[in-house]
Amino acid sequence: MPIFSSALGLLGSDCVLCLGHATDGMVCAPCAAALPRAARLEAAVACYEYRFPVDRLVQRFKFAGDLAVGRWLSRQLAARVRAESKPALVIPMPLTPRRLRERGFNQAAQIARVVARSLRVPCALRALERTRDAPPQSKLGRRARRANLRGAFRCRVRLAGRRVALVDDVITTGATAHAAARALRRAGASRVDVWVVARTPAPGES
Repeated sequence: MPIFSSALGLLGSDCVLCLGHATDGMVCAPCAAALPRAARLEAAVACYEYRFPVDRLVQRFKFAGDLAVGRWLSRQLAARVRAESKPALVIPMPLTPRRLRERGFNQAAQIARVVARSLRVPCALRALERTRDAPPQSKLGRRARRANLRGAFRCRVRLAGRRVALVDDVITTGATAHAAARALRRAGASRVDVWVVARTPAPGES
């Protein structure tokens, strides 16, 4: 696996992982082939395992605002879910207004747009909203995560038997996705598929 370079993206044709030549202007073929692919899950479809160097790519997109890296990750997820049953709507995981102001964009919405466009289905950017600003999930244990998210989502549209895909960047315990999916089902969704760029390995997984 190439070493993640600290001089990312200096040239448009450089691979952001090894600075070699990238035919698509982002990641070279050898680096792309070596990324840690995620196994199929019952609860979600994930493109990669959230570990080096995928974690660095996601963090660069999410926290450094590198939208080019975000578009590349989004295209990988779009390719991964192309064989899945097509949903009626693609819905991004929402951020709270405060978090959106701090970050300047919703990474899940960026991903959802690309995936929806690839599948030729509508992307409902404002269908789901967070009703309150809860403490960050990353600082909580599994049980506390579920309690933290109780009643935290509301669906603003009627789904009336439609199958939807809920899109996010990373899934860890699944508590956030579970809470959001519950709100979508209350709004009438017949099925909620969860599609993410990466999933965090459970403790003990290699």
